[in-house]
Amino acid sequence: MAMDVLGKYRSLVVDHSVILEFGGSMLFTDLLDSVSTYDQDIYVSKAFKLLHYCVLHQADDRNSYVALAMKEFCGVLLPKKKLHSVQTVETCDFINSVKDLPEVAILATPNSVFVKRLLEKKPGFACDIILFSQQGYTVYEGLSGLVQEYKPKPISHLASLNKYLENTVYCNVGDYVNTGSDKRLELTKRISNGAEGMVFNTDAPGVVAKIYHKNVITPLRWSKLTKMVSMGIKSVGICWPQDLLFYKGIPVGYTMMLGKGKTLGTVFDGPDAMVNNFPKWKRDDVVDTLLDLLEKYIYLHLNNIVAGDIQLKNALLYSSGSIYLIDMDSCQVDNMPCPVGTEDFTDPRLWGKDFSSFLRRLEDEDYSIAMLVFSILFCGLHPYATRKGAETLREEIIKMNFPYTLDNSSDEHIPRGGYNHIWEYLPDQIRTMLYHVFKEGYRYEAIEWYDAVLAYKEQLSAREFEDEEAYKVFPKMDYHMSAEAVADNSDLNKPKSYTKTPFGSYIGNNNNGGFGVDKGLLTADKPNVAGSSGRSSGAFVPRQQGTAASVADDKKKDNPGLFGKFKRGLFN
Repeated sequence: MAMDVLGKYRSLVVDHSVILEFGGSMLFTDLLDSVSTYDQDIYVSKAFKLLHYCVLHQADDRNSYVALAMKEFCGVLLPKKKLHSVQTVETCDFINSVKDLPEVAILATPNSVFVKRLLEKKPGFACDIILFSQQGYTVYEGLSGLVQEYKPKPISHLASLNKYLENTVYCNVGDYVNTGSDKRLELTKRISNGAEGMVFNTDAPGVVAKIYHKNVITPLRWSKLTKMVSMGIKSVGICWPQDLLFYKGIPVGYTMMLGKGKTLGTVFDGPDAMVNNFPKWKRDDVVDTLLDLLEKYIYLHLNNIVAGDIQLKNALLYSSGSIYLIDMDSCQVDNMPCPVGTEDFTDPRLWGKDFSSFLRRLEDEDYSIAMLVFSILFCGLHPYATRKGAETLREEIIKMNFPYTLDNSSDEHIPRGGYNHIWEYLPDQIRTMLYHVFKEGYRYEAIEWYDAVLAYKEQLSAREFEDEEAYKVFPKMDYHMSAEAVADNSDLNKPKSYTKTPFGSYIGNNNNGGFGVDKGLLTADKPNVAGSSGRSSGAFVPRQQGTAASVADDKKKDNPGLFGKFKRGLFN
């Protein structure tokens, strides 16, 4: 593809999607040749590096070229000091930092997270934005041109079809099913039986089959499964549909990778559950678990997927480094919506809506990600769980009765059990972000949470906290395993079976269906987060990859330190 269109620009702002979608292709080679020919300056955000971590950590075979493409990208630009890192993560902050560069254009792809955020947040800019696809490229004149001319896909017409595919067959242990690729599998053992169907072990190692009950497979569900299988996602820890299943020629389900462990909701269920399941865990194990989850959901976003139904029961935990996302068949993929949701984790602005009637935006998922962050850091507690508060959790959510304060002036309404101490020992940046979300209605992007939690991980790893209590799962508390759990202590690093005690059961999951809210919940303007403005991610070492680098204080100057160390640590 000719890159002559880039010749009129002095500066290019490159989104990570260009490397993810076109790295290793002729277009990417042409891009690097063009940059060298025209001696252009390249600007990327701090999110560029963070997204690269998220992709590499998924170990998806589809992305085997990404590391090499990044090495080539840095290899061409760093020696000439043409690669500049703008130390901001949030979309609007980044746009405001680069929009007035001389003769600048923004390069991205149509379904990228970056473009979706631009369309959702609409930060003003007048420079050209060029979107690359397999069909070519399109140049839009500023935000106004993008908004007026870029037309996202409408919701699939299948979403409104309230009928089911014919399914007059019944599968069980001992039966043989055929995959869409004509492979024969035996259903060897039933693992679980749920509302939608049953999950079986098969005679293929590590492969399980989900077989739907009658009147569950809708045209939308089967079309979505077909699309999901064609995407070929094979990320470690994401139990993505791998092949369609048929029994006597009739669609019945799909195959996926076998997940291990207990649901997050079983483990992250208060002090008793945490201590009985993982008695040797420290605070950094909790943070590692959260980082793994955030990386997986961000990876889905990068692949034009919105999880939709984020909740603690939709992930299995085997260890802090071994987590599996399950029930992926409900995700929103392309223009096919996620028809379900859990109200505790759903943005209140969506309450009462028919989830199958609209496509969720990334900003709709921002609240769910914030809920996930709080729930993991607080070991299963709901952010609106209070003492001496309203009669129902719904009332607390509607009124935004978040019981925590930034100055720790009162813990009167914080549930007992040591949660006030968890709050006190969190970094100021995370405390401020949580407060802005649950008290003031602000929404942070998933990558902002990832950046903040990475910084927390760095502080724990560097032993920056003087008080040893900061490294405990429950600071200033002394919880012990129950007698039942102690008797089952063959491996203290893996989840245990135990008899749950009443502690921590004061709050449960509401599954009473959708409900409406008469009063609108406001979204606050972007607050000033302590420690977030230009904050360096420091020397955090990304798992499995080597040494990451220090970042510069200057937001827009040459930063060879960042990408020099970044390159050496990741690629050599």
